[in-house]
Amino acid sequence: MNQAIAALRTRLLSLSLRTHLLLLALLLSLPALALILHSGVVQRQEAIRKGNRDARRLVTLIANEQYNQVGNAEQLLVVLAQLPDIRNRKVADVNSLLGEILRKNPQFGNIVVTDRDGMVWASGLPMGQPFSLRERLMFRATRQSGAFSSGEYVVGRLSVKHTIGFGYPIENEQGEWQGVISANLDFERLVRRLLTTTELPKKSQLTIVDRNGTIVFSSQEPERFVGTPLKPALLRRMAGDPAKDRDTFFDETDQDDRRIISYRVLRLPHETDPYLYVCASVPLDGVMRKARQAELVNMGLLATVLLAAFVLTLVIGNVCFVQRVKRLQEASARLAEGELQVRVADLVGGGELGELGRAFDEMARKLAAREQELSDLNRDLLKRVAEETERRVSHERLLARHIRLAAMGEMIGAIAHQWRQPLATLGATIQSLRMAWEHRCLDERFLEKAEADAQKQLYYMSDTIEDFRNFFSPEKVVERFDVTEKVGEVLQLVAAQFANSNVTLEIVAQAGHGRLTIRGYQNEFKQALLNLVSNAFDAVVERMRSVAGQERNGTTPLCGRVTIALSAAEDWVVVEVDDNGCGIPSEYADKVFDPYFTSKSEGKGTGIGLYMSRLIIEESMGGRLCFTSSPEGTQFRIELPREARRGGENDV
Repeated sequence: MNQAIAALRTRLLSLSLRTHLLLLALLLSLPALALILHSGVVQRQEAIRKGNRDARRLVTLIANEQYNQVGNAEQLLVVLAQLPDIRNRKVADVNSLLGEILRKNPQFGNIVVTDRDGMVWASGLPMGQPFSLRERLMFRATRQSGAFSSGEYVVGRLSVKHTIGFGYPIENEQGEWQGVISANLDFERLVRRLLTTTELPKKSQLTIVDRNGTIVFSSQEPERFVGTPLKPALLRRMAGDPAKDRDTFFDETDQDDRRIISYRVLRLPHETDPYLYVCASVPLDGVMRKARQAELVNMGLLATVLLAAFVLTLVIGNVCFVQRVKRLQEASARLAEGELQVRVADLVGGGELGELGRAFDEMARKLAAREQELSDLNRDLLKRVAEETERRVSHERLLARHIRLAAMGEMIGAIAHQWRQPLATLGATIQSLRMAWEHRCLDERFLEKAEADAQKQLYYMSDTIEDFRNFFSPEKVVERFDVTEKVGEVLQLVAAQFANSNVTLEIVAQAGHGRLTIRGYQNEFKQALLNLVSNAFDAVVERMRSVAGQERNGTTPLCGRVTIALSAAEDWVVVEVDDNGCGIPSEYADKVFDPYFTSKSEGKGTGIGLYMSRLIIEESMGGRLCFTSSPEGTQFRIELPREARRGGENDV
């Protein structure tokens, strides 16, 4: 449930401001809509009640009029039955009298007089041949009851009108049965007159039915319905409860034509069966028409007002909200693009949005002040960075100079070792010349041999200088080179130094990998390797001196050793420099590669050799440099990425 509410809230908040305004207008119109709908329901209910009242009033009006007419007919027949002319069967006088009564009372279809056997002997209308009423219900009921009695629907033989007959017995002075005097009531004239004074919805229908359910009168299409039977269901409903002589109900048997039915049952006091049913049928659609029209008018007015409210909401909302919010949005966009001088309070105006605009302006002012502070701070930082960069560059220049001087110092030592033997040989050659001169055995052959020996040593010394000059070449060019060859060149530089100190230097290459070829800076690689080899040499010499000082205690002399192992591992070329020197103390392990850190005695180390070696291997050549150390020696491990093989070359 909470998730559904949260989803609905998110959905509502995602709508535009115009949509929110329209929704508010719609919500405000809901009470009016509910009121109109309620009023429509009330009006429909009132229309139904009015339809019921109108139907009952019409039925009551017709029924009362029928009672009056039947009462008048009874009085008339009672009076006529007492006349001597009728008792004495004076035909001519009676026919004249009845004709005069018909002319003055058009509600009667005809008035006739029968003998005791039912043969008509007098009539208000001209009669050709005599006829009998013996089989008529009216005749039989009057003879049986001896009182005023009702008949059933008949079409008058002489009047040809749709009527119901009423009879009254004729007796002589001794009270003996002599016949019947009968009057047939014509409902057409009477009911039509009453209907003209009553307003009913269109398609309303008034129906008069006799006791058998035969329609005597119909206000709608009489030529179709008069003389036909009423719907059995409706007749059963009206005749179903003898104790109920009136009712009003809905007839929903036909869903397309639902009607309000109101009826009245008419019967004579001494008769159990009714002689007449008066039924009014009012269409529900006709009753509801005015209510629906009023409801449609109200809905139309509401729709017009709602449309006007929507239009006004859009116009007012656009002026009072949307445009002001757009100004805030535009100002926010400009602020985001860096226009810190933008202001919107005067453009937005007052109210809550005006407060928001003033808050926006205050934020813009603070951002501008903060921007100025940041700009000043940035300039200060740039100045400090420039100064620090200059100091760093100077420091790096000094460091590079120290490195090169240190390397040159080491190289000068190596050159001294390299030149010691040739210089000794040159000295011996000069001494041999001196001795040959003193002993007077200096001849051309001896001189040539001495000259050749001297030239050989001079060439060797010149080659040594050239090797060291190439080693310190400043050019940094990425080249493809064989690691084994460059290791050999480094060993050639320090071979004499190792030999003079009785330290063994050897290369161990793992078989099966062909040439170990990489791409990088070959001179820098040699410099880094030379630093590692020199450090290994110093560590071995230091340990040899330490052991030599302990020989007088019976300690076995140490044979110094430095080994350079070459191998290939997956995509790497591995160079390992092992020594059996004094090792690196564990407390110095984290500081070995720091600049200017050295564990050597003062004057014997600068502390930048290993730092530069790591920079060369890891930053310049994309490799790795690490070490492991113990009191029995140290191993430095160089890993450089192998060059991918090409074509049919068997190199790495």
